[in-house]
Amino acid sequence: MRIPSTSWRRIAAAASLATVTFLTSACGTGTGSNGDAAGSAAKSGDKPFIALSNGFIGNGWRQTMVAAFEDAAKQAQADGLIGKYKAINAPGDNSATEQIAQIKSLLLQKPDALLIDPSSPTALKPVIQQACNAGIKVVVFDSAIDAPCAHVIQNSFTDWATHAAKPLLEGIGGKGNVIVSRGVVGSQPEAEMHKTTQKILSDYPSVKTAATVTGMCDGATAQKAVLGVLSSVPKVDGVIGCGDGYGVAQAFTSAGKDVPAVTFETNGRALNYWKDKKIDNGSVAVMSDPGQSVAAMWAALDLLDGKKVPEHMTLPIVLVEQKDRDAWASVLKPDQYAAWPWTRDLFRQQVEAAENGGKPVQPPVPTAAD
Repeated sequence: MRIPSTSWRRIAAAASLATVTFLTSACGTGTGSNGDAAGSAAKSGDKPFIALSNGFIGNGWRQTMVAAFEDAAKQAQADGLIGKYKAINAPGDNSATEQIAQIKSLLLQKPDALLIDPSSPTALKPVIQQACNAGIKVVVFDSAIDAPCAHVIQNSFTDWATHAAKPLLEGIGGKGNVIVSRGVVGSQPEAEMHKTTQKILSDYPSVKTAATVTGMCDGATAQKAVLGVLSSVPKVDGVIGCGDGYGVAQAFTSAGKDVPAVTFETNGRALNYWKDKKIDNGSVAVMSDPGQSVAAMWAALDLLDGKKVPEHMTLPIVLVEQKDRDAWASVLKPDQYAAWPWTRDLFRQQVEAAENGGKPVQPPVPTAAD
């Protein structure tokens, strides 16, 4: 199935809105296309009010995720599917306490549906139950959650960690020294990914972990973290990360060292760097899909319409292998992360696949002709 070029242009627009989205939604002042404050408790006629709570905004993936939601929600509002929408980012560093306070504030505004990218798999359970008790449809995405009343949409973090590590380890011949760059430590996805990474490394006895750093799945953070350990580690053959390879590469370049195999970000800057430098050493680009926020919006609208949605859905990660790298690089802006273009029709195909026990429908890789 091919997605019309307008869909890819909307994704590009989402990336360009990322900075503006951060500035507006972090303060809770996002507006709908009618110019009214999106956080108003009043509905626009009988159309639903959709709110998004994001527990962390400190990397480009999260900014793309929020921007993708805002772009899709704005279009849904223009199409008469929703009345209002609002996205708020917790101000701290993945703090469950601050996100709980944020959600409680949102509940006072009486949204019809609440989308949550959670900071903790357990701490948000009481406030999510509070939302459910108030009749609000809750869709959690990007993480598992200990809250039975919520619907959950996520990617497979085991798949993400596996594709980040195995091609790289095979690319360096299954031996040598690696640095492990961890993601948002304390979050459920990161814990699952780190466990998977350690299990995979145990299958490669000739590979030594020379250092472990916290890169937060963010190139700039990883660059500083890796640069801080390079002087104290021996030759490094690879850096296993969760989408921070561009920053890691800059760290090695700054230190006057050759760039090893890395796990690149799935954004335009990283993919074009990978392409232009002709890197062919086991590097890969893989991350979860920031478009999950849009899929969560379609799930919420279906639930509000009384349609059946599985309580748990696992959607495809975004894996950019070398064979598809140039296609993605040609359609992404530097700070734009690759995201699947979740139309309502494509989401319902996923629902049908889940209900029938089939594999998730794989969205199409863009081409220059799209």
